[in-house]
Amino acid sequence: MTDLSNGTLFIYGFIILAALLVGIVQWGRRRYEVLAVLAIILSLLLPLVSFLYSINRPEGMNEIAYIWQQARGRNGIGVFLLLGYLYILFWIFFGPEFKKLYTFISRKIKRVIRWWKNREQKQNKNKMKEEI
Repeated sequence: MTDLSNGTLFIYGFIILAALLVGIVQWGRRRYEVLAVLAIILSLLLPLVSFLYSINRPEGMNEIAYIWQQARGRNGIGVFLLLGYLYILFWIFFGPEFKKLYTFISRKIKRVIRWWKNREQKQNKNKMKEEI
């Protein structure tokens, strides 16, 4: 990873380290063990695979652009890297609060379903009134 600026490398390293630490803490607390172990494995594996994969990139293209280009071209390793990094970001932001996220989303989905059913009931009542 030589074409990236120092700030970008710092943020990249911070994100990977944060994912590793959050994964270790969640695994130690025995919460979301499978997701935590997956985050630990990916945070150790992704930088190595990314470095080895980006060796073949064309001159003048940085690592992020190369991985994005390969993922858009449906190259298997490029897609794996992109999905892995997306999982790491998801894990950092929502891993410790996964239960709260689930309840928040489920409440929203239930509200939308309730709204949709009420809307259909109102439409059916209006149709019945029009028919009379």
